[in-house]
Amino acid sequence: MIEVNIVKTQMPYTINRTDFKIGNKYSGKVRDVYDLNDTLLIVTTDRISAFDRILCEIPFKGEILNNLSLFWFENTKDIIPNHIIRKVSENAVLVKKCSILPIEIIIRGYLTGGGWREYSKTGEISGLKLPKGLKKDSKFDKPILTPTTKAQEGHDLPISVDEIIKQGIIQPDLMKKIEETAIKLFERGQEIVKKNNLILVDTKYEFGLLDDGTLIVADEMHTSDSSRFWFLDSYQSLFDQAKEQKMLDKEYLRQYLLSVGYQGDGEKPEIPFDIKVGVLERYVLAYELITGNRYILKNYDAIDALSSSVNELMRTH
Repeated sequence: MIEVNIVKTQMPYTINRTDFKIGNKYSGKVRDVYDLNDTLLIVTTDRISAFDRILCEIPFKGEILNNLSLFWFENTKDIIPNHIIRKVSENAVLVKKCSILPIEIIIRGYLTGGGWREYSKTGEISGLKLPKGLKKDSKFDKPILTPTTKAQEGHDLPISVDEIIKQGIIQPDLMKKIEETAIKLFERGQEIVKKNNLILVDTKYEFGLLDDGTLIVADEMHTSDSSRFWFLDSYQSLFDQAKEQKMLDKEYLRQYLLSVGYQGDGEKPEIPFDIKVGVLERYVLAYELITGNRYILKNYDAIDALSSSVNELMRTH
């Protein structure tokens, strides 16, 4: 259990938005990205969203996600280079600039979630025909690639590898390399989390190309935001009983919002402190279970620490 006083003390120091005068800035739901010409500064804030709305800040959330991605980039750099140049602060990294490929690379080890819904209707996922009669949460013989488009508006749509190549979105040789690399990354992830009684069920990757054509992996990797995790020791029993799998809980905040009648429309509700504590507990638990390492929460002025680190970066960059 998290000490509530640590969370209370940290509340004034949550990182909501940043406004460094250091280059063009782009803000997503969670990250602020600064274009420094030849590199990017990525700040993972404490913002949290649900139903496509930014709702509040959760103390320590940004640093946990940042450090979790760094753990994975370090543990997969023998498979493919990544965009990390160096860690700037607990919440920020300096990364290589690359051209992000316009396809969402999703790898699935099990038939569940959106993949199960698509299979139930069509018998396939992203144009990949699957055997008939598969049950929900079935394990595939080997991981599969199920790409989607990256929609500017609305939802991403499934797209087959053949269609990606036919439309000239990605060339065949590069697409083959992406698929092989993504499956290697996924299998490495499965291998590591299995030691901690977890199954990496499915995940998404962002791939990009450097100016010299080198393929790299970017954004985040195998975090509780970008991936689905189940508990290994209960998988087979729950599958045999056709029950829902026990998972690392990403739905806690969404369930609270539904309980107060909010689904993204109208005025967003105030998130109570005890719900924020509950969300943080789940992020800490996810980090510890995924990495096998303890995550120690310490009170500090995260805003000042980030500002000082960015100022130091700009003096030497």
